[in-house]
Amino acid sequence: MRNTFTAISLAAFLALGAVACSGGGSSNTYNGSLTVSPSDGPTTPTTAAQPSNPAAAPAAGLVKFAFPSSVRVEFRGALPASGARRAAMIGYENYVDSGWYAVYTHGASKTVTQYVFGNALTDFHALVTELNGYRLSGTIVYSDISVPQVFNGAGAVVQACVDDSGLYVADATTGHHLETVFRSDFEHYQEQASTGKSAGAGFWIVTHTVQSPGVCS
Repeated sequence: MRNTFTAISLAAFLALGAVACSGGGSSNTYNGSLTVSPSDGPTTPTTAAQPSNPAAAPAAGLVKFAFPSSVRVEFRGALPASGARRAAMIGYENYVDSGWYAVYTHGASKTVTQYVFGNALTDFHALVTELNGYRLSGTIVYSDISVPQVFNGAGAVVQACVDDSGLYVADATTGHHLETVFRSDFEHYQEQASTGKSAGAGFWIVTHTVQSPGVCS
């Protein structure tokens, strides 16, 4: 993933407009291969709601995942009060959490497939594969989250600034931090996600994402 992220992002950027308008082991060196041990934690999310901001009241529709204290996915900022923008942002947060939970559980949790499709799901699957033999540790922060575009009340673009400089690949045995999950030029980036309401499930899902390094500092 560290070697292919830029190419994936470029292809995603070219496709975003169209979507919107219609085997390493436990060595001490991270060599680019993503497995998580079965003992790393529970693989089933709870149904309790999760606040967008720790100080805010829980929001209906947000799914809470049982990350350990060693892994934090933080969302900074309040959810919109109502309407399509609120639904889109809830869908985005569920996409982020379910994806990182799939990575954390080394693919044991399949919940991500309920909330994520398209290239967004491909990217998380690639991370699961790449971190085979290692564990996830640290904090990733999503801030300045907004919904700049809404389409007919049933689709939207969500964007956020992402700081993953505190999220690490760690030794599976010792938990020692080896290096950050993404290479240095992707430790701060802007993410844009195409999200829309799933007619069958009734909640919003993410179908496409693009990551742009250097936009957020």
